[in-house]
Amino acid sequence: MYRFKKFIFYISISTLAIIFLFIGIDTEYESKINFKNLKTSIIQGFKSVRIKEEKYKLNYDGITFAINMPVVEYEDKNIERYINTYIRKNVNQFINLKKQQRDISSKHDDVKVKVNFHTAFEDKNLLNIIIYKDIYIKEKNYERIKDSYVFDLKTGQRVYIDNFLKNNEDYEYVLENYILNKIDKNKIDINKNKVTINKYTNYYITDEGIGIYFNPYQISNRKEIYEFKVPSTVFIKKVKTLKTSPIVAQIDTQTITKNNEYINSIVNIPIVLTDNKAIEKNINDTIKKDIMKSYYSVEEDAKNYLSNTPKEYVQPYVYNVNFDVKKNSDNMLSILIKYYQFSGGAHGMYENKSYNIYMKDGKFLELKDFFKINSNYKKVINDEIRNQIKNKKDQVYGFKSISDKQKFYIEDDNIVIYFDLYDIAPFAAGIPEFKINIDQINHILDGKYIDIFK
Repeated sequence: MYRFKKFIFYISISTLAIIFLFIGIDTEYESKINFKNLKTSIIQGFKSVRIKEEKYKLNYDGITFAINMPVVEYEDKNIERYINTYIRKNVNQFINLKKQQRDISSKHDDVKVKVNFHTAFEDKNLLNIIIYKDIYIKEKNYERIKDSYVFDLKTGQRVYIDNFLKNNEDYEYVLENYILNKIDKNKIDINKNKVTINKYTNYYITDEGIGIYFNPYQISNRKEIYEFKVPSTVFIKKVKTLKTSPIVAQIDTQTITKNNEYINSIVNIPIVLTDNKAIEKNINDTIKKDIMKSYYSVEEDAKNYLSNTPKEYVQPYVYNVNFDVKKNSDNMLSILIKYYQFSGGAHGMYENKSYNIYMKDGKFLELKDFFKINSNYKKVINDEIRNQIKNKKDQVYGFKSISDKQKFYIEDDNIVIYFDLYDIAPFAAGIPEFKINIDQINHILDGKYIDIFK
């Protein structure tokens, strides 16, 4: 009996030691333990993922920022870094845009901006973090924006809704009909024609299924967020645990901001980090050189024009550069650089430029590189684009053919063909895009590149 009690005593001491070890880690990081969250801290100590808080404040010309940023701690440090970098880039871009809006605005009301977060869902495979961006003008809650991020903890990749529900091929139809029925049943006054479901639809994971939401002005002229809880039972097939491919490169961001009498600019430059330093340097040098060449050209135009303009009419050019990583797996890195310029007039101008890099050898690929020699790939793609245009009855297109230097990027198992403003459609059509799925071009693809379309 004595030995048994002694055994229980040592087990208890060991358990307490482990618990206080994790509490000690929290104490070292935050300097103080929040006893309200003590239970959560102890429980999280035994999880593979732990979410810390990074809090700071900024003051900028009458705007007060109170930021509470999530910091993910995970056993795989490459995945941890990729997730944290992804979230930080988007939060920082939001902050910089708010600063820019203050710079170019004639109104200077006192504004408070609060950024907070909560973990909506977590298991061994997925992590769902929601970022809340609250804007207060003169102490009144003016607007809230939500950003929900679902990450695959096996790879670090962001999981968009098409991937999350890929076991249900009709998910777009199912979700749209469910939401439209809810709108009719509850007599919600919104524009039903704007309710569309696609890859970038906002969603979060719930215990019963998923929540679909639309941020302010997406489906109405109001600043409300509209949310619809969708039970998993509406789908014919069960939502399976998905698999995404590991990343081929870490992506950091270098941000350059300029604000002078000629130009106000936020330039986000992707910084690619990979094991092959020669490939890494070539990628980064090429992309940064192109971005900065474009920036200096616009800055020079602004100086030449505005230096001869009476001061009372001078309005600095706005020139912003941002980027999206469209594919970062299966030996393919596809980055879309997005340029925006406003120099007066009815609206700004947009232009996209993509870089599609085969990471095995660092080659920047053109569209023709993906196809067999003499495959007549242009005809195959042209025919598919014409078929898709037939279904776009709300716009008029003047499409003839893709070009030898056609713009495109890689996303999932698609080659996405896109055109500049006014190339084949009026400004209202935006930048037209056409997804060409691997199944439609598999027979003419060069065997070297088939595996990137996983």
